[in-house]
Amino acid sequence: MSRWIILRTSGGQTVPLMKSLREAGIDAWSPARTIRRVLHRGKKSERRVEIDVPILATFVFAREEHIVTLADLASDPTSLHPAFSIFRYNGKVPLVADAEVVGLQEEEQREAATMQEIRAAETRREAEQIRIAALKSEAARRRATKELERVLLAERRAEHRAKQRTFEPGELVDVAEMPALDGVAGVVESSDRSFAMVRFGTRSWKIDGWRLMPTRLDVQAA
Repeated sequence: MSRWIILRTSGGQTVPLMKSLREAGIDAWSPARTIRRVLHRGKKSERRVEIDVPILATFVFAREEHIVTLADLASDPTSLHPAFSIFRYNGKVPLVADAEVVGLQEEEQREAATMQEIRAAETRREAEQIRIAALKSEAARRRATKELERVLLAERRAEHRAKQRTFEPGELVDVAEMPALDGVAGVVESSDRSFAMVRFGTRSWKIDGWRLMPTRLDVQAA
């Protein structure tokens, strides 16, 4: 790969010059980043736009094989490209190796990655806003609520299963996820890790083992 020469232009023409030269088939580059600007701030028509701005204003790099073409363009008053000059030092055109611009390339990549993260976050927020808007429908809210309850129940069951144990006959237990037995302590008659026979008053129930936990009540079952 050939080395770079340096072109100089005005700060506001840095990115336009790079793009113009590229469109003409010249391998040109200037590190840039994307920023957001608000148009018509404070007005109802306010909107945000993205624009590219230079990281190294006034400098554009071009491959050395284009030097003759670029010299002609720089001196051509009828050129349609933004005005520029070829940078010289002590009467010579310095040549820049790829290794010397690695830091600028990395900075450009970091800026691009940051902007991409911002765009992705905005996309997620927009998706959530669309979903919430859809929930304005009563039927949609019911479906969403039912799905949420299903997920929470599955999580609670998994938690209980991870902690489930074998209870001894006569042990007092509470039952989870059974509204009819909420707040009522039962007496274990027999159990294994899958099911247990639990007596509530004069009636015995076969209950999934994952639903059982040691009672937190201060009352004795009848």
